[in-house]
Amino acid sequence: MLDNNFKNQIKSERRRRNQSYQALDYIISRVTYFDFFSADAFNIAKYGKYFAQILNKKTVTSEILLFPFIYCDSNLSLLLKKYGIHDKIFDHLSLKLEKQLKTKKQFGFLNRSERNLINENIPYSIEVNLLFEKAAENALTRFKTPVITSEILFVTMMEEEHTKIGKLLKQTLLTDSEWHILRYRIVKSLHSNESAIRSEVSKNQQYFAYLLKTELPEKEFNKLIEDESIVKGVEMFRNVLIKEITQINIFKLLTNEIKKSIKVTNNRKYSS
Repeated sequence: MLDNNFKNQIKSERRRRNQSYQALDYIISRVTYFDFFSADAFNIAKYGKYFAQILNKKTVTSEILLFPFIYCDSNLSLLLKKYGIHDKIFDHLSLKLEKQLKTKKQFGFLNRSERNLINENIPYSIEVNLLFEKAAENALTRFKTPVITSEILFVTMMEEEHTKIGKLLKQTLLTDSEWHILRYRIVKSLHSNESAIRSEVSKNQQYFAYLLKTELPEKEFNKLIEDESIVKGVEMFRNVLIKEITQINIFKLLTNEIKKSIKVTNNRKYSS
C-alpha cells in the first residue's frame, strides 16, 4: 500500500497540474474563429489585408484573399503549384488587376519596413467573414478538428459555389477534373493529418497537439508527423508551455482584469 506521504505527493501534483490547466484555459481562452486559425491560415488572413491596401481596396474580398494562398509557403501552395493552379490564380488576378499590379516584381511583396506601414484595420467583406465561419464549421463537423488550417479554408472557398470566389474557382480557374482532383487531394491530406494526431498522440495530450498546430507552420507540423516525432514534439511543447504558465501569477492577473472591468463599468453612461 502507498504510504500517506506518497499519497500526499500525488494529490499535490494533481492539484498543481489542474491549476496549471485551468490557468492555461483562462489565459488562452478562444473567443473568435481567428483564435482557431493555424499559423498559415492566420498569415493568409493577415496578408489579405496587406494586398487589399496595395490594391487600394476598402475591404478584403474573397478574390483578394486568393493572393496570399499563392504567396505563403505552405503544403497547400506546393499542391497548387503541382497542379499548375498556382500560376492560373496569379495570371488571372494580375490580369484583372493590372492597373494596380504592373509587374511580377510587386509579387515579391513587402520588405519588413514597408509591412509596418500596412493598415491592419481594413475590414473583411461580408462574404469573407461568412467563409471564415463556414470554415470553422467544416473544421469541427467534417474534419473533426478545432484548428482551421489553410487547406480547410481553401476547400471551403472551393465548395461554396454560390459565392464569387466559389464561382471563380469552379467556372474560370479550374476545369471540372482539376477541381475534383484538387479537392480530393486536399481532403485526403486533411484526413491523413487528423488520423495521425488521434492515433499517435494520447487523448490527454491531443489538446496540446492542437495548440502546437496553431503555433507552427503547417509544413513543420506535418514534418513532425512524417518523421514520426509528433509525440515527442507535443510533449516538449506541453512541458515548455506549462512551465511558462506556472510562472504567471494568475491571481494577480485576475485581480487586474476585475479592476479594469469595474473601471469600465463605472464609466458607462445610461440614458434615463
